[in-house]
Amino acid sequence: MITKDDIRGLYSFIPTPAKPGAERWDATDTVDLDELARLTEELVQSGVDGFATMGTTAESATLTEKEWEQASACVVETVRDRVPVFIGTTALGTYDIVKRTRFVKDLGATGAMVGLPMWQPLTLGSAVQMFADIGEALPDYPLMAYWNVGIFRFPFPPPFWVELTKRAPTVIAAKLFGDLMIDELLDMTQNKIRFLPHCQMAYKHKLMNPEENTAFWSTEAAMGPEPVLALRDALDARDYDKARAITRDLSYIMETFMPKEGPAEFAKYNIQLEKIRMNEAGYCNAGPIRPPYHVVAKDIEEGGRECGRRWKELRPKYAR
Repeated sequence: MITKDDIRGLYSFIPTPAKPGAERWDATDTVDLDELARLTEELVQSGVDGFATMGTTAESATLTEKEWEQASACVVETVRDRVPVFIGTTALGTYDIVKRTRFVKDLGATGAMVGLPMWQPLTLGSAVQMFADIGEALPDYPLMAYWNVGIFRFPFPPPFWVELTKRAPTVIAAKLFGDLMIDELLDMTQNKIRFLPHCQMAYKHKLMNPEENTAFWSTEAAMGPEPVLALRDALDARDYDKARAITRDLSYIMETFMPKEGPAEFAKYNIQLEKIRMNEAGYCNAGPIRPPYHVVAKDIEEGGRECGRRWKELRPKYAR
């Protein structure tokens, strides 16, 4: 079982490519396993340090159980233990989350990325209890907590992290997606959880605590990993001038990705924007968006396309 100290570098959060026609309600067998394997192998060869999938960008909420199993197996089998792989096992209840987590453990995935059920928002007590129950069911299997306020309608407040550390020791990492600063989080969790900020925030968090901020996540790597690999290398070398310059480039690219109405509007279009910009960037063929999230306002769609175009133009600047 890996520990939080093994979580380092760039973690690529990848899509689940869809076959033509996947946007239809009567589509079956929608996962393009060949493209998923190609993308995964390409990213391994590029030098990414780990993967997480079957979250929002991977459209896990829209996949059938069979498709989720096939896609999960494809990623694990393609990686072949060369880097860590966390597979998302979020479901509507603890029974299914435990079942799915056992499945990915048997596949050989490094760990599970677990979010909160999305039917009814959880209370603080039920959220902590869920992670404690998963840890009791699989006491030797590492978990990455999936922090996303907009999707799970849960604020992930300081008491959650304090109690999580006490009652769910198998949680060794967390996808950081909030306003809390890293030093606060490390203090609350007694430095037992590796928090991964988004690539756009990685430089800022590295300055706060260079010893503990050793990893970050990026969906952008699936548009071509060169800029975020360059950011990782600059942060590892503590070349903060270069890291700051790369972060400025990332901020420019992200200008059109976030709807002007802000995070609440983004939460309605998260899946759509990711797939639109990935297809526009051309590094992978993410395919059509699965229903019911395939309906996209024109201005939102154009914002995603522009983001993908800007990323495509940036890649040569950081080509190795």
